[in-house]
Amino acid sequence: MEAQQFCPICKEEVSYSSRYPKYLCNTCSEQTTDAECRPVVFYNTTLFGQGCQGEYRDTGEPFDGDTCYVQGIRCRAEEFRFGGIVVQAL
Repeated sequence: MEAQQFCPICKEEVSYSSRYPKYLCNTCSEQTTDAECRPVVFYNTTLFGQGCQGEYRDTGEPFDGDTCYVQGIRCRAEEFRFGGIVVQAL
């Protein structure tokens, strides 16, 4: 039997990942904000997917840190194993 995994925010089924057990679906990952609900977007800092940086969606100014919120739930953005960004609930 294949293991099932669900987005911790909206409960939508996502692909199983033992490495990222609390990762958010794409829809929820696009809703990241800071603690004051200001929208933040995260991206890789190099072409090869190494490093994770955030910036405010409205101004492009740097966002310091990797802790973010989705619908009031505390999360962390991090570098995905093979490039890209993954957001997980804490």
